[in-house]
Amino acid sequence: MKKFLSAATILGVSLVLGACNTKEEAKENNKETVSGEITVVTNRVDADELYEKIETAFKEKYPEVTDIKWEASGTDYDQYIATRMNTTDYGDVVFIPFSMAGTPDEYSKYFDSLGTVEAMEKDYIDVTEADYDGTVYGLPTVLNSLGLIYNQEVFDEAGIKELPTSTDELIAAAKQIKEKTGAIPFYTNYQRLAVWAGALSSYGGEDFKSATLEKGTAFEEGQPIREVMDLIYELSANGLIEPDPVTLEGQQAQQQLADGKIAMLMSGSQDVAPIQALTETKDTIKIMPFPVLLDGKTSLALGAPSVIGINKNTKNEATAKAFLEFFISPESGFAEDMGGMTPVKAELNAEEKTLVEENNVILTAPAASAEVDTTYSAIANEAGVARLTDALQKVVNIGLYPDQNESYEDYVNSLEAKWETAAKNHEE
Repeated sequence: MKKFLSAATILGVSLVLGACNTKEEAKENNKETVSGEITVVTNRVDADELYEKIETAFKEKYPEVTDIKWEASGTDYDQYIATRMNTTDYGDVVFIPFSMAGTPDEYSKYFDSLGTVEAMEKDYIDVTEADYDGTVYGLPTVLNSLGLIYNQEVFDEAGIKELPTSTDELIAAAKQIKEKTGAIPFYTNYQRLAVWAGALSSYGGEDFKSATLEKGTAFEEGQPIREVMDLIYELSANGLIEPDPVTLEGQQAQQQLADGKIAMLMSGSQDVAPIQALTETKDTIKIMPFPVLLDGKTSLALGAPSVIGINKNTKNEATAKAFLEFFISPESGFAEDMGGMTPVKAELNAEEKTLVEENNVILTAPAASAEVDTTYSAIANEAGVARLTDALQKVVNIGLYPDQNESYEDYVNSLEAKWETAAKNHEE
């Protein structure tokens, strides 16, 4: 298998290449057979060996496939692929940038329709990671649960007997950890704060967008954005996070969690096994649901660490589609490598079926109508919270450096005023 090309090299080539043939011509030439070659663009540069195995298995299944070219960027993938998407040459099978979630009406400009939400839901879990107006443009590469990964030994040392199910309980537990252990109670990190957007449905339910629009604000106490902001503020203002959330990067934090120097961090279940591998007592590393109750119980938040789609300009649609279906199935081994489960319902094992059937499953990217998606995204953008990470970084700064910033109350009030103004601008 070819080694990955560098992002700079690929981008330079892609800006030169043009769309020599139309998609219709390519379809005619390809005659809808699974054959020839395709290019797969991913956000992982650490999976050379895994991708070689996937390529070999795919070619065994489809002997007429001649080559799979793997291209990847591990640094700011969203920015990298967004730049390539200014051309038509951004691969055949593509990891869809999550930044497009703020403009879902643009999916159809770049990606093939995979089917309707209604039809796809019969065969797959979580088909609304990249959808618009009832049409699916991308599917999860793997499903992971989102929550708080924690060190059980630190919890035991702090005397914590039960997992927290509210913000107050989590803050109390974090204070207990600070008082009775030498561990940093909670790791945030500026860049990882973006992941909290996936927690909003756990705090507000899968209809939180429409409920927020109906409310006319997103910042009253108890609403999902406010709940997450309150949690981050209380953690930072009480000295319960790392002293410098800018420089302590993710891999260092994972090692410190394994070593008991950090008690908790927010992430997906795909990170549990790698962190367990960093300690001799791997059973001490576990994951818990977000500290909130919906309908009297915590939720299993399922989401995708990456979403895969097909470039609408592909010249080999049949092979691209066959590869997408193969890649997300257990047959490829990608889901297993990521410590998660396949989104293909028919391929779930007995344990996975039980997990889905017996828990209060909440999708981190739930379905919403095109009208709700568009209106919510527009208002959130005008209010400055479309990228939740921007607001949460501000909250961390207010908590850590109160003398250098406006008060938390003033900041919340300013966001509420912006949201209300934006909401009025979008009234019919």
